[in-house]
Amino acid sequence: MTHNTALRAGAALLATAALGTSVWAQTTAPQMANVPPTASPTPVVVIVRVPKPWYAPRAVVAGKMRDTIPQYAHLPGLAFKAFSFERESGDFGGVYYWRDAASAQAWFNPAWFARVKAERGADASVRIFEAPVSVDNTPSGTPASTDSSAVATLVEIPLPKGIGRERMLAEFNATVPQYQKVPGLLRKHFILSQGDSSNGTFGGVYLWRDEASAKAWFNAAWHQRVTQTYGQSAKIEWFDAPILLPSLDTPNTIAPPALLVAAP
Repeated sequence: MTHNTALRAGAALLATAALGTSVWAQTTAPQMANVPPTASPTPVVVIVRVPKPWYAPRAVVAGKMRDTIPQYAHLPGLAFKAFSFERESGDFGGVYYWRDAASAQAWFNPAWFARVKAERGADASVRIFEAPVSVDNTPSGTPASTDSSAVATLVEIPLPKGIGRERMLAEFNATVPQYQKVPGLLRKHFILSQGDSSNGTFGGVYLWRDEASAKAWFNAAWHQRVTQTYGQSAKIEWFDAPILLPSLDTPNTIAPPALLVAAP
């Protein structure tokens, strides 16, 4: 991806139609503000990417991220944010875990998009996924860190047709014990995206302690198993996550069964 001189803005199957309007995915910045929020309290994960200018060292951008910590630590409805750099492009942004879609949309509103456009010189990329089940494998919850070696991975697999939403959620929950035992896995958010009849996806947003843990899981055998099980290969996006920020506000807490946290 070309850089400009200014900042620019598994588990199972699910029938795409079963999601209704409960999830938005692959949403471009101007479009997201026009999507009605879900009436469901289901949490959502939002992935934001803003192209980094070629002249800005990553360390400088990371410093700017740290400056915004007080703002995000108390953002209404935001339960957790991993500040991120996308590996392939260098885009900066974040992996957000929101209490519900309404909270996410209240933040990513038209004024937010206009501000990004004005300050960065282009639109941000914003994608939102329903996250009905999540696992936090750290006792008492993933702690804050401003010097993390964590990496995040976004895994998406095309949705085959014919499987209902209830079965999908049952499959997610059935695999929770497996993911509670994966070495180095800090968090996993099981995700669903609606798309249209040809591009809906399911998968997960994973937060790993380090790159080695992630690569040990996403090995050749994993890719082969996904292809054999679902008839499609998985798409994986990699993000460095130098700053981890759980919310400091109790009202933002997400309780079971949506989020399962390891015991102290």
